[in-house]
Amino acid sequence: MKLQRVSGRAFARIAEGDSIYDGWGANQGFLTTREGNMVVDTGFTARAAKGLLHDVRAKSSAPIRLVVNSHDHSDHVFGNSVFGKVSSCIVAHANCRSRLLELGRERIVGYRNFDTRLRSALLGLRIHPAQLTYEDGMDFTLGETTVKLIHPKDGAHTTGDTMVLIPEEKVLFAGDVVWVDYHPNLEDANIEGWIRALEAISKMDVDYVVPGHGPVSDKSCVAPLARYLRDYDRRFRSLVRDGVPRQELAKELEIAGTDEWSLKMIVGRNVDALYERYRASEPSR
Repeated sequence: MKLQRVSGRAFARIAEGDSIYDGWGANQGFLTTREGNMVVDTGFTARAAKGLLHDVRAKSSAPIRLVVNSHDHSDHVFGNSVFGKVSSCIVAHANCRSRLLELGRERIVGYRNFDTRLRSALLGLRIHPAQLTYEDGMDFTLGETTVKLIHPKDGAHTTGDTMVLIPEEKVLFAGDVVWVDYHPNLEDANIEGWIRALEAISKMDVDYVVPGHGPVSDKSCVAPLARYLRDYDRRFRSLVRDGVPRQELAKELEIAGTDEWSLKMIVGRNVDALYERYRASEPSR
């Protein structure tokens, strides 16, 4: 992970790989204040979580007051139990907590059974859901810094997304609502809602966007992702209507301009996750 000062007291830890052992390239972030610190996402492995904790403590001697989960996917929340020992509160959208309670244990068992290397990487971690949840949005002050938790009400990447806006720093920790130069995971997505969430980001007064995957950017990063989602949705529907065999869909869903994007393997996984949904909504000819 590469530590990067985003703006003032806002920092990001940017993944340098996209394999399963790199947590699929998931980023983390944190905000420091004199009165306490806030962490955004806790990583996939014990090493990622402990590295994040080390970086926060290297930048500030203040306690970690709050941990925010951007959504329930494993690469962003498996490190929660590391922070549960040092933070007074983990907060997430209510849907994030419920999904983690429903699916978290099954997911961590599945990853531990993947191979011995990954089992070792997850050693000591356990499912640790948020203690505090919200429904529509939440504003609070940490020290003298305003923090806004924003939930795309129609769903976006998941039904439980949280974006963290720090107005004074003009920083948005977008979670997996934004992917930069990465193929996005669409298994739990509401694509129409996601596009609306991206349109909302484009109107925010922010200079820096920290994506869930990929490098720190500005608001210009949302247009390529919105275009990808529109093209993917349109093309998938057309291919299903035309009766293209399932095994050929991943190749046909290669979107122009994404040849250099990371996490290419997710394209095939998205097809597996979404095929029946698209087939049900678009009967073949």
